[in-house]
Amino acid sequence: MRALTLALIAFVSTPVAAAPQQAASGPQLADPEANLVAELVVQAAEPGPAWWRIRRGQATIYILGVPDTRLPPGVVWNQSVLERRMTGANTVVGGPYLHAGLRDVPTMLSLRAKLKSKTPLEDDLAAPLRARFVAARQRIGRPAARYAGWSPIVAGQLLAIDAQEAKGETWVVNQITAVARRKHVKISRPTTYQATPFFRDAVAELTPAKQTLCLEAALDDVEAGAATRQAAAEAWSRGDTAGALSAPRGFDRCLLALTGGEAMWRRMIADQAGDIVAALDRPGHAIAFVGLRRLLAQDGVIAALRKRGFQVAGPGEALE
Repeated sequence: MRALTLALIAFVSTPVAAAPQQAASGPQLADPEANLVAELVVQAAEPGPAWWRIRRGQATIYILGVPDTRLPPGVVWNQSVLERRMTGANTVVGGPYLHAGLRDVPTMLSLRAKLKSKTPLEDDLAAPLRARFVAARQRIGRPAARYAGWSPIVAGQLLAIDAQEAKGETWVVNQITAVARRKHVKISRPTTYQATPFFRDAVAELTPAKQTLCLEAALDDVEAGAATRQAAAEAWSRGDTAGALSAPRGFDRCLLALTGGEAMWRRMIADQAGDIVAALDRPGHAIAFVGLRRLLAQDGVIAALRKRGFQVAGPGEALE
């Protein structure tokens, strides 16, 4: 869900009346990343995180499952396999993302305004939720003014990001692309989607219940604490896929619950699988990186590749 998360961050960060929030009674969460293929939750066979492979003729794609959250400071992963496979690679295939151009700015600013609050956020929250929010922001040293003018969903997202930035956490994807650039490997242009239609539909149907659900989900992630994120990141770094999947993901589930969220997720799965297959057209080898849950879900990228007739080999498995 990193693509949707980053799109929301960019959306609300563009320079430019919420009703009192009650306890969420419950829009049901669409969560296609909840159900994973058990046989794919494996231990890496080589130093560092787990890799998967597909092959067609003389072409091989090495697929690295990456965390959807940042790595906490001090978590260092063995990049020897990445370095070896990046050497001589044809390309690096990333994930699809939402894009807004200059012509979209007026519409995006209008939608962004609908996520603002005329009254201070904390004044509109029910007492138990307000107490949780205040405690969480104080724990990371952020003032009420940082979130005061936003609706609960945006405040929750900002709080979650602030909690990670306060610890100096970094994205694995940035580390991968740095290696690619150092080795002069082309980074393929991924599939992109117009952001405006997605955000227009999501904002139009953003009910108070969904707002509260998303804020609670963000608080769940923050309250899980740095130790939980640290443990999941360290598990990923040593190829313990099951441990890596224990990372908090409440806000990801919130994004999937937005109108159009699940449909966008499925579209991204199909298109990223297609981008990986397209990289097989050139003999040699290439690298792809995919969010770990998006890769291993029952309807995820590996499942999509298998539906196209490809054998996908996990760590230590041979390709026929």
